Amino acid sequence: MPHKPFDCKLCKVCCTGEGGIYFKDSELAAAAGLVGLEVEEFIRRHLMRRGDVWEVVCNSEGVCSLLGDEGCRVHQAKPEICRLWPFFPGMLKDQDALDDAKESCPGIHKDATVQDMREYYEKTVLAQKGKA
Repeated sequence: MPHKPFDCKLCKVCCTGEGGIYFKDSELAAAAGLVGLEVEEFIRRHLMRRGDVWEVVCNSEGVCSLLGDEGCRVHQAKPEICRLWPFFPGMLKDQDALDDAKESCPGIHKDATVQDMREYYEKTVLAQKGKA
């Protein structure tokens, strides 16, 4: 594929839909600091406990409580699950899962294959983690 299989369009579609977006304990302080809150207040306003993680609360329309007019209010410290999108394990292995994601995410190229996504992920995302 001569172009990137994914190019975020900042459409915020991935910021909607209840459930599945969560913070680990180790991610809380940085995110809370970005919105000027102590961790306890950040939890009270934006999260609820689900097992061993903190799930992000959504509003009545299913929009993440951390999404503001200008985008994600904790973008620099967004949780790992958000940083992974759209490179979830299933979408790097299963073409049907990737095709389903294409229906809602305009940033995933319509012709992208699992192989394209996996190669791009390895060359960019994993390479950047190695440099961190």
